[in-house]
Amino acid sequence: MASLLSVTRGKIMAYGGLGTPLAMIGYPIAIWLIPFYSEVTNFDLVLLANLLLIARLTDVITDPILGQLGDSTRTPIGRRKPWIIVGVPLMMLAIYYVFTPGEKLISLEPLASQDLINYPSYVVNLLLFLFSEDLVLLILDPKVLYFLSWMMLMYLGSTTIGIPYGAWGAEISPDYHQRSRIVSGREGWTLIGLLISALIPLAIEVSGKGISLGESFSRMLAAIFLFQDFSTSGKMRDILAFMGMGIIFLLPIFAAWAIWKVPDPMPEIQKKIPLREGLKYAVENPLLLRILIIIFLVIAGESFRNTLSLWFVRDVIGIETVGASYARYFIAGLIGIPFWLWLGKSINKHKAFCITLIGTGLVSFLCFFLENGDYKQFHALFLLKGFCFGGLQFLPASMLADVVDLDSLKTGGKRAGTFFALNGMIAKISAMVAVWAAAVLVANFGFVPGEVNNEEAMLALRVLYCMGCAAFFLPALILCWFYPLTKEKHLEIRKKLELQNT
Repeated sequence: MASLLSVTRGKIMAYGGLGTPLAMIGYPIAIWLIPFYSEVTNFDLVLLANLLLIARLTDVITDPILGQLGDSTRTPIGRRKPWIIVGVPLMMLAIYYVFTPGEKLISLEPLASQDLINYPSYVVNLLLFLFSEDLVLLILDPKVLYFLSWMMLMYLGSTTIGIPYGAWGAEISPDYHQRSRIVSGREGWTLIGLLISALIPLAIEVSGKGISLGESFSRMLAAIFLFQDFSTSGKMRDILAFMGMGIIFLLPIFAAWAIWKVPDPMPEIQKKIPLREGLKYAVENPLLLRILIIIFLVIAGESFRNTLSLWFVRDVIGIETVGASYARYFIAGLIGIPFWLWLGKSINKHKAFCITLIGTGLVSFLCFFLENGDYKQFHALFLLKGFCFGGLQFLPASMLADVVDLDSLKTGGKRAGTFFALNGMIAKISAMVAVWAAAVLVANFGFVPGEVNNEEAMLALRVLYCMGCAAFFLPALILCWFYPLTKEKHLEIRKKLELQNT
C-alpha cells in the first residue's frame, strides 16, 4: 500500500483529473439526453424511459463482475489500470453515436408491417412466435435498435472505467484525512468536468449567425454573472453534439495522465475471495448496507429531480439559457468543496453530509413557490443548491472507502473493487428506477416535451421536481445522522490493520 508521504499533490491531481471527462458524460445524460431524444428525435417519453431502463439493467449486471475481475487482476502495471485502458476506446466510440445520431435517424418513421420484409424471415418468425406484431415492430425499429445498442455499449465502457477508478482511489492512501483529500480532489475535478459540460451548451445557447467569438464570450459572461437570458430555439442538437466531442477529446488525455503518474498499489499477499462470498459478507455487513442504502436514496432523489430539471427551468421558470444556470451551479459546487472538507474534519463526514441533505431538500421545497419570471429568486436558490452539491458529491464516496478498511480488518481480503462495484451497482439501480419513474409519472399527467402543456401537466411537473426528492432524502438523513464510523473509530481500525500487516 502506498504510504501517506508518497501521495503528493501531483498524484492527487493526476488521479482526480480522470474524474473530469467521466463527470462530463454524467451531466448531459442527466439533464439533456431525455429532452433531446424526446423533442428532437421524436421518441415517445414513456418508450424512452423504458429503453433507458433496459440499458441500465444490462449495465447493473456487469458491475459486480468487473469489480471481482479488478480485485483478482495482477499485471505489471497494477490491478486497476488495465481495465481503464480497455474502457476508454469503448466509451469514446459509443459516445460518438449516442450524442450525434444524425439527420437520417432523426427523420425515420416508425416501422410498418410491410417493413418486416427487410429483415431475415427466421428472425421475424422467431420474434412473432415470442411476441405480438406490435411489439416486434417496436423491437426492430431502427431508432430503438440504434439507441439501445449504443447506450448499452456506452454504459459498459463507463463501468469498465468507473469501477476500477473508484476502487483505485480507496487504495492510494490508508489515512482517514488523506483519503478525504484524494476523494475531494477527485470530486473537485468532477465539478470542473461538470462546469465544462455546462459551459459548452451555454456557448451554443448564446451563439448565432453573425455573432463573433468575442461577442459570444461577452454574452456568456452576461448570462452567468448578469443573469441575462437568450433565445435557444433549435440549438439542442448542436449542444449534445459538442458535449460529446468534448468528452471524446478529453477522456484519453486524462486517462493517460492518471495511468502514467499515479501508482496502482498491489498487495504482495492477497486473499482471493469469490464474488458470491463477497456479496454474502456485504449483505451481512450492517455498516456497508447502511452506506449503500444512503447512496441509493440520495442518488434516487437527485436523479428524479435531474430528469425534470431542464423542463422545470425552461418551461416553469421561463429561463432559456439553461447552460448558464448550471454553470453557476457547478461554480458554486466547486467553491463549496473546501468548506465541506473542513466541515467533515470538524464534525465528522456523516454529520457534514446530513447538512448537505438538509440544504438540498430545503432549496427544492422552496422552488415550488416560484412562478414564471422569478429569475432572481430561482438563481439564488440554485446557487445554494450548487454549494450543497459539492459536499453531496464527495462525502459518501469517502465514507464508503473507510468501510473498505473495516472489511480488510475482519477478513484479511482486499475487496475494494467488490465494494465499489456494489456501490456502482446500487447507484445505477437507483438512477435507473428514479429516471424511469420521473419520466413515466410526468408523462402520465399529460406532460409532452417541447409542446405547450395545460395547467394540470405543469402543476405535476412543478410538484414532482420540487417535492419528489424529499421522499428519498428524509430516510437518508435519518440513516446518516446515526452513522457509527467516526474518524476516531477509523483511526483505531488503521492501527489494528498496521499491526496485522507487520
